[in-house]
Amino acid sequence: MNKSANIQSRKPLSDDYGNLHYLADELARGGQGVVFRTRDAELAIKQPLDASGLPDKSVNLRDRFQNIRLLPMPARIPVSLPLAILRDEPGYVMRLLSGMKPFSVFDFDSRAKEALQKRNAAVPQWLANVPDNEMALRLCHYERTGSTRRRLFALSKCASILARLHSTGLVYGDISPNNVFIGEGPSPDVWLIDADNLRFELPSTGTSVYTPGYGAPEVVRGTDSSRPRSDCWSFAVMAFKTLALCHPFIGKKVTEPDDEEGGWDAEPVADGTPADLDEQAYAGYFPFVDDENDDSNEGTGGLPRELVTTPGLRLLLQETFGPGRKQPHRRPAMFFWALEFTKAFDHSMECRACQMSYFADVNELCPYCGIPRPAFIRAKTARWEILIPTGSTEFALPNRLFYPFSFEHNDKVEYEAVFDFAARTAFPVRGTKAFPANLIFEFVEAGR
Repeated sequence: MNKSANIQSRKPLSDDYGNLHYLADELARGGQGVVFRTRDAELAIKQPLDASGLPDKSVNLRDRFQNIRLLPMPARIPVSLPLAILRDEPGYVMRLLSGMKPFSVFDFDSRAKEALQKRNAAVPQWLANVPDNEMALRLCHYERTGSTRRRLFALSKCASILARLHSTGLVYGDISPNNVFIGEGPSPDVWLIDADNLRFELPSTGTSVYTPGYGAPEVVRGTDSSRPRSDCWSFAVMAFKTLALCHPFIGKKVTEPDDEEGGWDAEPVADGTPADLDEQAYAGYFPFVDDENDDSNEGTGGLPRELVTTPGLRLLLQETFGPGRKQPHRRPAMFFWALEFTKAFDHSMECRACQMSYFADVNELCPYCGIPRPAFIRAKTARWEILIPTGSTEFALPNRLFYPFSFEHNDKVEYEAVFDFAARTAFPVRGTKAFPANLIFEFVEAGR
């Protein structure tokens, strides 16, 4: 019997209100617990785990549940809060939109690699000349999970949620790919699903929970508790891994250690530095793999940063992982991440030949398959600009083109346009309001 069948054969779980919940399959598992989808497509079960991986009955979920319900959550924020406590087992019921999956689907890990190999599908033609089979599989996975464009959209939404939480004084505390979920479709919903650690920022140190590899240095070392600035660090790690498919601190100091630095089993130094090189990297003892001022931990893998990030995003990464590694106050706030990821998304375009996406302003040819960039339309105001592929005869112009940047209303449709690229014209959809005077359309020819 496989794992899914074992889960489905478990007896139903009852909550405080007497509702029965039948488990369907496991969605995500982390250090704090496991999340199961139920037969109700919009409900999930979160259960805490002990050190042995079994449900932890010592956790006082009732007090935690009540504390979370009293927090000043922003209205309509997509954070999955507990709906009910389970009766006979530790855990609670929470909302989960149908079809949502964790951000970990973007990672090229052993499971993703095994899934591609099991399919035994032919490598796309544009990857046929890649000599490194591992890189070919990595790019194949990248394309099948939405390429850069879907990742930019997902990260912009996640950053907006965190910015809204921070604006009310709340700390999320455990940002990782297993705690952020994305829906289906071209403009998917993004939700934070684990509200266990939501709380106000504490004025002094305290116990903090983090996912290994994503915790801020001061949290990992125990010198400070979780704060908005540690959330910013964890988000930046997740963003870098999601886009570049490598960790921002696993560089040559880890993969090619010098003899004098010792290997993985070197003795800890006096200040309590862990012996394991990976753990040292995760705790911020080594420089950022792309550090502009220190190449001692230079990156040895991942996708080229120029292909998956804009100059604005690279600046945020440098500030967070450079000065911000030792000076947490230097880390840019979530507002800037939301702003730059949205800008990057609006300047990206999908290649019609290979389905990879790239930044159209700086590439006249698709950097992956070499096909000329298609013609596009630039919708521009003094506030914002969006690139629209010519295949779109109708396009919804969003709020962010005309109004100040908003974490909640950026995607609200303000105008609808009908385009004719050959005639270089753009008109409002019949029956809708006329365009404002400050809206300009530029028709850009295809690359050569």
